[in-house]
Amino acid sequence: MELRQLRYLVAIVEHGTFTAAAAALHVAQPALSQQMRRLEAEVGVPLLRRGARGVRTTEAGELLLARARRVAAELDAAIAELDQIQGIERGRVIVGAMGSLGPVDLPALLAAFHAGHPQIILEVKEEPTVELVRLLAADEVDLAFATRGPALPAGVVEQVMAEEDLVLVVGPEHRLARRRTPVRLGALAEDPWIAFKGGTGLRQAMDAATAAAGVRPRVAFASNELDRVLALVARGLGVSVVPRSTADTARDQVAILDVAPRLRRQIVLLWREDRPHAPAARALLELARAGVHA
Repeated sequence: MELRQLRYLVAIVEHGTFTAAAAALHVAQPALSQQMRRLEAEVGVPLLRRGARGVRTTEAGELLLARARRVAAELDAAIAELDQIQGIERGRVIVGAMGSLGPVDLPALLAAFHAGHPQIILEVKEEPTVELVRLLAADEVDLAFATRGPALPAGVVEQVMAEEDLVLVVGPEHRLARRRTPVRLGALAEDPWIAFKGGTGLRQAMDAATAAAGVRPRVAFASNELDRVLALVARGLGVSVVPRSTADTARDQVAILDVAPRLRRQIVLLWREDRPHAPAARALLELARAGVHA
């Protein structure tokens, strides 16, 4: 089993087809296919299945894929550490982030890091909180900003970076639009809701709050695009719960109401504590933990 074969396996799965993987790896497709056949012959079981929708892993392929990613990540980290000893800085840092970071200024963090390390490639993967936790556990991101809440896998740790209120937003013609006192969610039992999709911290917060209020929300629309959620609310198509920082950007389009009891969310920085980080990733993590993003 060769390292390049493991890298090829990861690339094929990530790109979805042999053709796309070959292009990304700058190798001929026949050579890529040949290496995968050799790898499957060596392990004695099929690893990949071709289908109309691309390539998928078998059960054995999924097990080897997880190991392959870890091996590649460790080797990349080792190369980066050796480069650092030689006084060379290079590499890539992948940051995971949910769609709404509120008080956390991710561009400010990346700009501060880039100013000191202009040769490091920075990449941002925007995903819901649940997916960010999975990506971090699979070593597909180096660190991530997410909503606090989901149980964390072994080895993944968190640091609370910011906290903000969640508020109710309704259309300008809604019966509660001119209310100045906090609203109990029970008062919205009959209203249609515009919710975030499953897997997001905001959807989990909404579900928990409405359940505590004895409300089973009738979800009329679901979207992870904050601007779209606010636009639908502004059109009178439903109500929603969003971060205050998000609601404030649409103050001229929606009515913003405090919720009773008060709703809060915490934004956390997540990283792997059970594995070494490449020097660039370690430097960005230290910068983030120091609060440069605030």
